[in-house]
Amino acid sequence: MAEMAWERVEFWHELMSADPQRAETFYADVVGLTTVPLEGAPFAYTIWLRGDEPIGGLVPPRDDEPGWPSGPTPHWVVSFSVADVERAAKRTEELGGAVVVPPVDIPRFGRAAVLRDPDGAVFGVFGGSE
Repeated sequence: MAEMAWERVEFWHELMSADPQRAETFYADVVGLTTVPLEGAPFAYTIWLRGDEPIGGLVPPRDDEPGWPSGPTPHWVVSFSVADVERAAKRTEELGGAVVVPPVDIPRFGRAAVLRDPDGAVFGVFGGSE
């Protein structure tokens, strides 16, 4: 896979899909997205591309989880670029939200976390820290 311009990514859109192959075909036909696998990922993970630009990911079900940490049925999750993932997770808890997936290193991407706002909406953050 060619080197991607991760530093330009400000928003990341992940689809939690029960049928990733069908999702790839559907979104290619409907909105023109293409995909490439993320090399070195700890589990199957596919990158959505709009032209040459990475815009999100496609996450299949995993054998070790009945669904996804962000919900049991297929859904989209938006993530926001932040300067400090740990700070965003800490502030989420201080403001009445919750950390769904604590900050973790993602190969070739940086750090990321999945959070829940005080109303229950799930979102992600990614960027730098530590």
